[in-house]
Amino acid sequence: QQPQYHQYAPTLPHVANLQTHQRLVQSFYIPDNLREQLMKRNDATIAAAASATGLPEQVHVYHSLYPMEDKPGKVLGHSSWVYKAMCRTNGKYYTMVRIEGFRLVNEQAMSIVKQWRKIKHANIVSIREAFTTRAFGDSSLVFVYDYHPCSITLYEAYFSPQAQALLHARCQAAGGIINGMSVPETTLWSFITQLASALKTIHSAGLSARTMEPTKIIMTSKNRLRINCAGLVDVLQFDTTTAQQQRGAMHQQEDLLGFGQLIVRLACNTPTLVASTTTTTTMPPASFDYMSRFYSPDLKNVAYYLLGKPALSKSIDEVFTLIGPRVLHELNSSQYYTDTLEANLGQELENGRLVRLMSKLNFINERPEFEKDPRWQEAGDRYMIKLFRDYIFHQVNEMGVPVVDMGHVMTCINKLDAGVDENIMLTSRDNQTSIIVTYKELKSCIASAFNEINTKMPHSATTSQHHTTTAVHKKR
Repeated sequence: QQPQYHQYAPTLPHVANLQTHQRLVQSFYIPDNLREQLMKRNDATIAAAASATGLPEQVHVYHSLYPMEDKPGKVLGHSSWVYKAMCRTNGKYYTMVRIEGFRLVNEQAMSIVKQWRKIKHANIVSIREAFTTRAFGDSSLVFVYDYHPCSITLYEAYFSPQAQALLHARCQAAGGIINGMSVPETTLWSFITQLASALKTIHSAGLSARTMEPTKIIMTSKNRLRINCAGLVDVLQFDTTTAQQQRGAMHQQEDLLGFGQLIVRLACNTPTLVASTTTTTTMPPASFDYMSRFYSPDLKNVAYYLLGKPALSKSIDEVFTLIGPRVLHELNSSQYYTDTLEANLGQELENGRLVRLMSKLNFINERPEFEKDPRWQEAGDRYMIKLFRDYIFHQVNEMGVPVVDMGHVMTCINKLDAGVDENIMLTSRDNQTSIIVTYKELKSCIASAFNEINTKMPHSATTSQHHTTTAVHKKR
C-alpha cells in the first residue's frame, strides 16, 4: 500500500535545537514537501474514472480517457473538453483538448501544428498532434499536449473565489494590509522572465502565442509557468485571405499587449482591465498609480512599455533590455534549485542496496543443493546465515505471536550493509543452539556464500542474470 502523504507529521519543535553531531531523521530522505508533491502527481497520473463516463474506449491511438473538467469550457465560442489519455504507442499520458462540434474547412490549417511541434521550451506546453475525429459522436477537433499533473491556471491560483478568499484572510491576519501586493515583486519578476523567454522563442519562429491570459497559462509547480494551448487559436481562426507575414506581426503585437495586461492584472489583483482611451497607454490610470505606489519603477516601466501606444513598434527584444538584470537573478535562482534537487537525488542514489542484500539472503538460504553440505549444518560456518534470516524475519513474542516490525528489519539490514562490529545472539528454532556473532562477520560470510553460488552457475545463466540485473537497475 502506498504511504499516506497527508498523514505525514512535521518536525517536532522540541527537536529543533540539536547538537552539532546530531541530525534529524528527515535529513536522510527526500524533504516531506517534495515527496508529497511527487506522490500527488503520481496519484493524479494514474487516477481512473470510478464509473462509466460515456466516453469512447479509444480515440485515434489514445485510450483510457479521463475527464479533467466537470463542465465544458468555451474557446472562441466553441464548447471544449479536456481529458487525460494514454497513448498506446509509447504508454505515456497526454492531455487532450477537444473542440466539440467543429468542422475543419481548410486542411491547410493543420500545417500550423507542424510548425508548433518544432517549438521546444521549458515554459511552453508542447503540442504533439492535432486531428479530427467522430469517435465522440460528432465532428470534433482534438489537440494533444504534454500532460502536467496537478497543474492549475493562473486564474485559479490568483483570481478564483478560493484564491481571493485566501488573499482576504492573509490581509485580515496582517491587520488589514499586506504591503499592497497580491503577488510579491520577486515572484512577479520570475513570471515576467519566464513568459518573456517563451514569447521570445515563439516570435523568433514567426509564430504568436495568442493565449496570454490567466486561463491559458498554467502553473505546473511552485512559480513555474507554461503557456498552454499552443496553436489552438491559430487552427480555429485559420485565415488565408490576409498575408501570413502581416497577420503574424499583428498577432505578435497582441501577445505583447496581452503580456502587459497580465502583469497589471497580477500586480493589481484585477481579474479584468478596462482600457484607457485618454492616455498614451492602454493601462487604466488607477492601475498605473497603484503600481507606482507598491512596486519598483523597473516593473512599472516594463508594463508601461508593453501597454504603450503606438503598438506596432514594440518588440520582445526590447522587453529583455528592460528586464536584463532580473533575468540574471532568475537564472541564479534556477541553478540554486537545481543544486537542491541534485542533493536530494544524491540521498536516494543507493536506496536499492537493502533490496540487493535481502535478495542475496534469499538466493543463499534453503537451497536444496546445500542440504548435505556440512558447512550448512549446525556446526558449520554457514549455519549462522540461516539463523540470521530467522533473527530478522521470523521472531515471535512471548505469546508465540509473529513479530512484524519493519523498523527491526531495516535496522538489521542497514547494520549488515555497513558491516557494524556489533555482537548479536542468534538462536535456533528449537532453542538448542546459540551463536554470538557480529554484523561484520555475517557480511563476510554472506558475501562468500553468494560468490560461491555465482562460481557454480553456468556461463549462460550468469549472463542472463547480468542482463536481468541491468534491466532492474534501469527500471529502478
